Amino acid sequence: MTVLSLSFVLGMAVALAVYIGWRLNVGGLQTHGFLTDVALSICPPFVLSLVIGPTSDSDLVLALVVGTIVFANAFLYAGVAAGGYFIFTLTGKKTARR
Repeated sequence: MTVLSLSFVLGMAVALAVYIGWRLNVGGLQTHGFLTDVALSICPPFVLSLVIGPTSDSDLVLALVVGTIVFANAFLYAGVAAGGYFIFTLTGKKTARR
């Protein structure tokens, strides 16, 4: 449970950091260059930012898209952690109980 919780929070933090960097155009993140590729590799739901562009028409659209990006990345990280934990427990040493 700890692994899932930590990976969920890490996914949210990464998504928020990527979104804030995109919103402030840090390092030309909006120019679809190398930094955009890096952002997409650590936060795949960031592809939704292409839908709204750097400025949205309404605050509701912005809130929905940012919320979707943040929670989708959090669930993605938690899912990967759950899969990793499952594989770790399968391949780990098994002690025989008597």
